[in-house]
Amino acid sequence: MATRIIDITRRRLLRGAAGFSLALPFLPSLAERTALGDPVYTRPRRLFWFATDHGGAFENNMFPDVATLTTRQEYLPGHTIGSGPLAGTPDGDRVVVSPILSGKATSLTPSMVGKMNVLRGLDCPFFILHNTGLHLGNYAANISTAGDGFEAQKSPRPTIDQLLAWSPSFYRDVSTIRQRSMIMSSGRELSSNWSDPSHRSGTIQNVRGIDSSRDLFNSIFVPADAGKPQRPPIVDRILESYKTLRDGNRRLSSSDKQRLSDHIDRLNELERRLNVKASCGNVMVPTDDAKSHQKIDATDAVTHWRLFCDVVVAAFLCGTSRIAVAGVGSTEKFVGFQGDWHPDVAHQWQLPDKQKLLSDSYQHFFEGVFLDAAHKLDIEEAPGVSYLDNTLMAWSQESCMATHSSISVPIVTMGSAGGYFKTGIYADYRNVVDSKARWDPGAGHTMWLGILYNQWLANVLLSMGLAPADFELWGHKGYGLPLVTRETYPPLLLQHYQGASSSYFQMASTPLPFLT
Repeated sequence: MATRIIDITRRRLLRGAAGFSLALPFLPSLAERTALGDPVYTRPRRLFWFATDHGGAFENNMFPDVATLTTRQEYLPGHTIGSGPLAGTPDGDRVVVSPILSGKATSLTPSMVGKMNVLRGLDCPFFILHNTGLHLGNYAANISTAGDGFEAQKSPRPTIDQLLAWSPSFYRDVSTIRQRSMIMSSGRELSSNWSDPSHRSGTIQNVRGIDSSRDLFNSIFVPADAGKPQRPPIVDRILESYKTLRDGNRRLSSSDKQRLSDHIDRLNELERRLNVKASCGNVMVPTDDAKSHQKIDATDAVTHWRLFCDVVVAAFLCGTSRIAVAGVGSTEKFVGFQGDWHPDVAHQWQLPDKQKLLSDSYQHFFEGVFLDAAHKLDIEEAPGVSYLDNTLMAWSQESCMATHSSISVPIVTMGSAGGYFKTGIYADYRNVVDSKARWDPGAGHTMWLGILYNQWLANVLLSMGLAPADFELWGHKGYGLPLVTRETYPPLLLQHYQGASSSYFQMASTPLPFLT
């Protein structure tokens, strides 16, 4: 049967905080033709990533009960992994997937649980210490002054959001794209890229985020007079002069050639954005700004991030961006904690009162921000398919249960990335049958090594339409540095992962079991 794309003429209205609203038609320019076969609806995939600091939540607070892992299979000889269906347990007017992953029954509905995944047993195989780079693949972004983390600083990488943002496999058409990747929070160095991203050259630099949701709005939406004729790009007018300077001046050093190339590249991207044309319907400028909500107060913290999420959701629906990264950072504001969260709470995760603060802060973030954003995206994009279905929302934490360590980093997702991922799954990649994979982080807790976080990042890229050849740019599988610990904390990392030639690294570009 020939492929057919069916137009939907019904208009939709997106409502957000502080008077923000957006009337939207169906946007046929976003529809991609599918392969021959049944008449299905395909839309460009989207990525919305939330990153929080520290970790520190007890695993029995973060993850569902292991009794729900009803399926077992062998990942590698001697390494058995498990999965099971996610389920919410009623508790009064609330539903509990885990103590942290809980919410009101009207919000955490069976449908939303069915669009969710929880991943356990994803490891960074070296001691990375405090960092902002693990989330999205630039392991060099850490604060170490010696050891493993310092070694990783020698090999910076672009983060996966930027790799996607500049990939023609992801953005096949940028004619409506105002921001390739929306980065929120300037204080978190989560996103990084080449200084000349279009040529994948130059130094790896931090991509600065935005602190104002109103500024983000202004950077995303097309002005009313956007239909005016395009002016000839400045780059075109100076191209010959640029080539003469770059190629004909022997005094120009290689580093200055790179600086010149970087400058022209940035100018070209700026002019492309200024000439973007898009059909966004009737857009009302928001009257409130996330920048005005930065108090140490739980309600204010939720409002801050909801205002950002309103803009992201509207941009996704409008088609002026398809990538967003929210650097939520430390979560003390979600419980109104007055003090120094890092030493007074995060580093004392083993103590019952500190554990309650950590777990409560994550629960408030999950219900108030992450789940709320999922609901805002869960509106029909095509018959039987929502914007959330065509998006991958992901929440990652800086560390695991033991702060400073990155064994079994929790990952929570919503959406299937256009059907790439199965959903409604609790996947546990830990090797709980091998005593050599067991680690005691203290306070009577036991942790088990699993598989590489690098493989998870590769799976995100695969789900967004990239092929391994698009991200295996440094001669290794997966995404992220293939470094195995050279320290003694914990010593079983070296024994388990062995080195970059081990099977764990060789499988790091393959689809994750249970999910695809």
